[in-house]
Amino acid sequence: MSKATIGTFNSRILDHFYNPRNAGIAEGFSHTYLEQDNPWLIRIRFTLRVSQDRIEDVRFLAQSCVTTTACCSALTEMVQGRSVAEALAITPQQLSDYLGGIPPEKMHCPRLVVETLHRALASRPANSGVHTT
Repeated sequence: MSKATIGTFNSRILDHFYNPRNAGIAEGFSHTYLEQDNPWLIRIRFTLRVSQDRIEDVRFLAQSCVTTTACCSALTEMVQGRSVAEALAITPQQLSDYLGGIPPEKMHCPRLVVETLHRALASRPANSGVHTT
């Protein structure tokens, strides 16, 4: 199967899947959350370095499907350099729109990704600990 013919995914979703942005762990992160307790067996970890209410760096690790990986990548682009309040205001629909539209049967992916980022931002500042659901 070629890169252009995976299901009903548009080229922007496939680009974020094949070339994920901000994958890894943020150096000197202050907030983190590991999501792994969900019906889809998806694992997402966000690490963020937040200083004076601004997201200086955000990274992710994911064991997931095409859509979830693309959502993680895109969301890191959307929140990089923003205030925590601005990041918390991003909705799953806005994330879907940023990616050019996610198929309705996969909308659980942007919901899970946005919720996971919110939990990471709500976590108490961390030295290196991981919070699980």
